[in-house]
Amino acid sequence: MKHIPRFFFSDEIRQNVFITLSAEQIHHACKVLRLKEGNEIHIFNSQNGEWRCFISNIKNNEIYVQEQIKFPINELGPSIACALINPNKFFLMLEKITELGVMNIIPLITDFTQYKNFNFKKAEQIIIQACEQSRRLSIPKLHKILSLKAFIDNFDNNRLLVGLERDSYYKLENYLDFKCTFLIGPEGGFSEKEISMFKASNFISTFHFGHNILRSETAAIAFVSSWFFKYS
Repeated sequence: MKHIPRFFFSDEIRQNVFITLSAEQIHHACKVLRLKEGNEIHIFNSQNGEWRCFISNIKNNEIYVQEQIKFPINELGPSIACALINPNKFFLMLEKITELGVMNIIPLITDFTQYKNFNFKKAEQIIIQACEQSRRLSIPKLHKILSLKAFIDNFDNNRLLVGLERDSYYKLENYLDFKCTFLIGPEGGFSEKEISMFKASNFISTFHFGHNILRSETAAIAFVSSWFFKYS
């Protein structure tokens, strides 16, 4: 089956109309993928589903919307709150957990966070591209950066799960919940003050995730994969 490029389109999508994509999207389609006028592409969003379109005017970034090929569906998944780490590794994590189906991503500043700067625009681009490649309809929400304390003080989800290599009694399967958020620490792990804060909160559960110490990006991918293994 021939691969048809997919592009996210945030506005309303309707049948039998001409719409304008961004210059970056048309450039990727025509310069990178070498598509021409008349070639098929797909556009999508969570509100309107996925649609078959055809490039109609490259100069004007214009495409023609022909028909709907996938109806909107209620895509579900866990959330990830992750301390900022090396930007390249953080972007890799964003790509992979988006492909897996995470719904919310919250960047955090913790006691041992070394990297405080965050390229929000690039992160959004990586997330959208991962959705285009993985055939998702919904785009995960990328939240603003919070301190760990502010995040916990305002936490309003069902259960916050924290993997700690020192907590060797309970396993992830003991706490895995349909509506849960995974909390991932930085390269240096969590501080003793932060661990004490976890243990003092009745909505936070810490779990043991094996004998090996995982990098932050590996832990995020592993935890989200565990959720989808159980619930998808």
